[in-house]
Parts: sequence; C-alpha cells; structure tokens
Amino acid sequence: MNGNKTKKLGSDFEKKYWILRYSIFVGEIAEVPVYINFSFAFVFILITLSLSITILPNFNPDLVQSNYVIAGVVCACISLFSILFHEVAHLIIAKKYGIKFQKIILFAFGGIALQPIELIDPKKDIYMAFAGLLISFIISCLSFLIWFKLHQSNILIIQGYPISSIVFYSAMINLVIGLFNLLPVFPSDGGRILRSFLSYHTHDQFKATINAIKIGWILSFSILIIGATVGLKLSPIGGVWLMLEALFLMRESKSYYNLYQTMRPSN
Repeated sequence: MNGNKTKKLGSDFEKKYWILRYSIFVGEIAEVPVYINFSFAFVFILITLSLSITILPNFNPDLVQSNYVIAGVVCACISLFSILFHEVAHLIIAKKYGIKFQKIILFAFGGIALQPIELIDPKKDIYMAFAGLLISFIISCLSFLIWFKLHQSNILIIQGYPISSIVFYSAMINLVIGLFNLLPVFPSDGGRILRSFLSYHTHDQFKATINAIKIGWILSFSILIIGATVGLKLSPIGGVWLMLEALFLMRESKSYYNLYQTMRPSN
C-alpha cells in the first residue's frame, strides 16, 4: 500500500464541481467557509409547507395555524443544522489528521465538505466517515429519548406549539441523514467506507475508488427503479423524492469518476 497518508485532488475539480454554482456564503466554522446552495431553499419551503399544512395538524389538531407554520419553519431549520452538525463532525476528525476543508456546502440532499487532499490510510478514512454518521445517530437517539420523556409526562404542546412533534422530527431527520449517508455510494460516507475496505484488501486506492463508484452506480440505479415503482403504486411524492435522490447520487458519482480518471496512475 502507498506509504503516503494523503492524495491531492485535481486542482480544477472545485472550479468544475456543479454544486458550487449558485451557493452563497453564510459564515465560517473553525475557519472553514460554509455555503448554502439555492437548492436547499426548495427543501426548506417543502418541509415547512408539508409539516404546517398536513402533518402537524393531523397529529396536533385544533392549534392556531400560525403556530403550525412557525413549527414547520423550526423543523426546516433543524434539518439545516442537522446536516451542518454532520459535516462539522467530519471537519473535526479531518483537522486531527492535518486536513483543512476548503468549504462546507449545504444543499437539498445533504452536505458536502470539499477537501484539497484525500486520506490514503483506509483506517483514518473510515474514522472520518464514521464521525458524521455517529453524530447524526447520537442526535437522533437523544431526540428520541427527549420525545419519549415528553410523552411519558404528557407534555405534547407548550404554549400552543407542538413541541413533542418538533422533537420527534429532530429524531427522525437525523436518523434519515445517518441512514442515507450509510448507503455505499461514493462519495457518501458509506461509499468512502466501502472504498476503504476495498483499498485495505487490494492495496490499490485508485482501483478501490473506481470499483466503489461502480458499485454505487448499481445501487443508485436500483433506488431509481424503486422510486419509480413507489411513485406509481404508493406515493407520488415519495417516489419522486427517491428518484431525485438516486439521480443526485449518480451525478455525484460521475463527478468523482471523471476526476479519478484524470488521476489514473501510469503503468
């Protein structure tokens, strides 16, 4: 296995990376700039409307409509910060290994932390990938515990706001973020973990990356078919959401595949 601990990514990758377009700077965390892509505005509105118009009124009837809207906005903000916490966990471990992220970008389907170099050490790469998953599952578990305590105490609504439902949403969205990132589709956390296992056994990170990407393509295409089936037979909205996620994963994988093809080692 290569003795180096890191590998530089292509210098033009950041310039060509599609998700960097239409992203606005919102602040810094540990000297790393944070951006929000315009696509998250769509999800923010979708979450707010779906919760305030249908979901929250069904579970908490007879509240003031404005309170449903406020609760919906709070839940949308929870989604944003949950994604951010996930990426910050990666950032903390990356700094431990001497890697400084260039940017953190939050968008419709999650977050991405751009880094100028990649870890070659499979174990360290796994640790960094697991950091985000761990924080998402920890937040989910804590939220479930709080929600359970609220139900035991019968404290479901406080001053007209469905507090219990908001806490339950926090538990579910962090669980979903964790599970979504577990998918072995490169460059998601699960894909990086898969790449690390392949690299550890083959001692060739380039081939391990390409193979992880190809495996991810198969899984993404399967999700696309499942989404189409769900949309036609069960839930149009759920099906469309699954198909959009699959298309996003396929596009992400393609971006990294093109990048790694330019980095193919010479024979």
